[in-house]
Amino acid sequence: MATATKPRRPAAALARGKNGSNPRIAAEFAVGSLEAELSDIGKAVPAREWAKVPSDYFANLDHYLYGAPKKK
Repeated sequence: MATATKPRRPAAALARGKNGSNPRIAAEFAVGSLEAELSDIGKAVPAREWAKVPSDYFANLDHYLYGAPKKK
């Protein structure tokens, strides 16, 4: 009885960079700093939405994400 197999991908599609990254995927992202990207995202959020974030959000991140007891 014959079994179905996946078609093989060309060797070029499997090529990886020195650090294991896929150069074709990495080339899709614009070059720039993470800080600049996060800043742009933060500026795109309206002030009324930022006002909804609790003032102790970062100190109590585990509480807001997982329900852990709040830190004082």
